[in-house]
Amino acid sequence: MWSKTMLLVCLTFLFTLAGRAQESESSKDRIIEDLRGEVARLRHDIDSLKSLRHSDLLTQSDMLDRLEESLEKRLTYLETKIDAVSRATAPVAFNPGMTAFINFAARGDSKKVYDLADPANEISNRPFLRTVEMELLGAVDPYASAVAVISLENQAGKEFGVDAEEAYGLLKRIPLLEDAPLGMKVKIGKYRAPFGVSNKIHMHDLPWTTRPLAVARYLGTEHGDFFESGFNPTGMDLNFYVPNPIPQTTMEMNLDVVRAGELTLSGGRGGSQPAYIGHLNLSRDWSNQHLLILGLSAYEEHGIAITRLYGADITYKWAPLEERESHSFVAGGEVFAGRHLFTDSATAVSSNSPVGWYGYLQYQTSYWLYLGLRYDWVEEPSNDRLVTRSAGGYASYYTTEFLRLRLGFEHRWSDIPVQNNVNTVLFEINLVFGSHPTEPYWVNK
Repeated sequence: MWSKTMLLVCLTFLFTLAGRAQESESSKDRIIEDLRGEVARLRHDIDSLKSLRHSDLLTQSDMLDRLEESLEKRLTYLETKIDAVSRATAPVAFNPGMTAFINFAARGDSKKVYDLADPANEISNRPFLRTVEMELLGAVDPYASAVAVISLENQAGKEFGVDAEEAYGLLKRIPLLEDAPLGMKVKIGKYRAPFGVSNKIHMHDLPWTTRPLAVARYLGTEHGDFFESGFNPTGMDLNFYVPNPIPQTTMEMNLDVVRAGELTLSGGRGGSQPAYIGHLNLSRDWSNQHLLILGLSAYEEHGIAITRLYGADITYKWAPLEERESHSFVAGGEVFAGRHLFTDSATAVSSNSPVGWYGYLQYQTSYWLYLGLRYDWVEEPSNDRLVTRSAGGYASYYTTEFLRLRLGFEHRWSDIPVQNNVNTVLFEINLVFGSHPTEPYWVNK
């Protein structure tokens, strides 16, 4: 009941905000029209004053005084109007653009599948409204912008949970310097961590219906890879370009200080605060057709429990020029290597050092249709002697950035009996409405 009430309150607030934005837009237009009229009248009076240069100003002193007084009043009025426009349009010019995302997915399984967080909760052979996301983006002032992604997440079919999946401020330049050295940007708040590639992407923008197993197992999940997964800590991210000796390439760096203990690999045994993340990205573009991106990531957390996770990622995209613009090819993958050292009792020390990876291929056969394959291999974070593998194919029908349909199939092998030998058919639909969203990296339109 509480979740439904929260959903109603959130939606009511957002629609009210949209209505007020439209009203503010009309008010802004009226003020700007008044301002233009004042400018025109002021220019007319100034021209009248200039025409007196060739007249006898002494004999027309009264007229000059009246004109000067009129100009002063109108200048004061104009300054007031400018101030009013600044204050009145600030909520409009800086009003957030709003986009809503609805993600629906259904699954059919060859055997019973259970919620990762609740082994008694069956999730096989049924549909799910997985997420409803409201994304708000807007400028705060000339120095900063803000992003808020409010998510209503399906908790494995039991209920919906309200979550601020992302909510942060982005400082685009330093006020005291009035500049951004090395293109520096500072992100403060809660955000999807810059660890690898897939973790940074929201569910509705993924090229697959499920998260890669390595991302869900090592970075973060509550109910398994079928539901929302990933690592979105609270902290500060510093993003900047690195002076690069390699010609025709771009090198970008992220350095983060975040709250410790939130990484799934930590197993709930958090160390001391804070934790640290680093991500280095090297990209190269050839003739606006070929793009290659290489990345290295690292996470480190110290204290009673020590957690380290390292990652490497590669993405290649071929998007031809206009003569064959309805085709493209994307290939990529990530590899993760972790180590978690913790104390089981007063004297016993245990450790896990799991390794996992995934790779995928995708080919765009026409303007609308994308076909792809993905293979996952992970050692379980709780016991690195247990291995789970998954192979699948998918077809995505991308009518526009506002409607995306997908049909997929996955087969899973696992040393965990309940997850072994499962065949799953997946159907997904993403509905997008509101401000024009950014298209995912794997799309070529």
